[in-house]
Amino acid sequence: MPNWLGDAVMAAPAIQAVRTLFPEATIGLAIKENVAGFGRLLPAVDKIHPLPSPSAARRLAIKEIFRENYQLLVIFPNSFRSAWELRGGGIGERIGYSGLVRSLLLTHSLARPPKHSVHQRDYFFALVKERFPQLQMTGVDMALPKGAAEASAALLPERGRPLAGIGFGATYGSAKMWPADRFAAVIDRLAPHADVVLLGAESDRDVERRVSELVNHKPISLIGKTDIPTLAATLKRLSVYITNDTGPMHLAAALGTPVVSIFGPTDPHETAPLDSAVMVLRQKADCAPCWKRHCPIDHRCMTAIGVEDVAAAALEFMNTR
Repeated sequence: MPNWLGDAVMAAPAIQAVRTLFPEATIGLAIKENVAGFGRLLPAVDKIHPLPSPSAARRLAIKEIFRENYQLLVIFPNSFRSAWELRGGGIGERIGYSGLVRSLLLTHSLARPPKHSVHQRDYFFALVKERFPQLQMTGVDMALPKGAAEASAALLPERGRPLAGIGFGATYGSAKMWPADRFAAVIDRLAPHADVVLLGAESDRDVERRVSELVNHKPISLIGKTDIPTLAATLKRLSVYITNDTGPMHLAAALGTPVVSIFGPTDPHETAPLDSAVMVLRQKADCAPCWKRHCPIDHRCMTAIGVEDVAAAALEFMNTR
């Protein structure tokens, strides 16, 4: 599986298609340990193999994969390591995108499309489509695992008001982050209409503090308090989720939650959710998409998106729920 939550969500249609074609097959996910909770949301998946960071524990996890006697391996990442680690071990077919030496480790290799030329969902789907041309792209079945809804309710008890979520993190880098003062202004704009909930990882603490210092209406913070299943259960409860281009953006959209997504240095034609209840806000700068982690100039692609643009989009979704 890909290493990032958003990419894992975009790979899910390929997994769903394989399950539809082979209803009796055993499907397992070899997935980075900190993203492994995503696999628990997919009924199409039978087994989850969390992969720790490179270590003796990782080698043991890979040996466990080999013991399952899988017949076919689809390698979504492009790294040499992902093909090297799972070579052999009795897995007869290994499918992935071609690379210089990496292609020698694959039984079926597919030439990569030109960079930034296709949506990431289609990029992943093409790997399985190449091997099984009869596959059809469909929606993805998702279900909350046992205890996820209860965990969400314990963190965020029902208060009888709509819930609006804010996701201001961007693990990729600060270039993808809408400014903290603007998130604070949107929170104040939405506060009369909904309880506003901050969602994110421990790495978002600094932004959380900056936002909290600027707001007049204090939001509910679940920063650092949710694993992926609990996050999914919380996202499903929202009337709208306002976010940068992040992994939880993709998860929320896949769960059917209305999403207002703020794009700047990345390209929505490649990474925006393709679900129906998604509104992408973008003011394309002359230098975008640059795909840089940190803006070397004035962050114009993000600062061009105004508070009222975001608040109006969020309220539009809330008024139709």
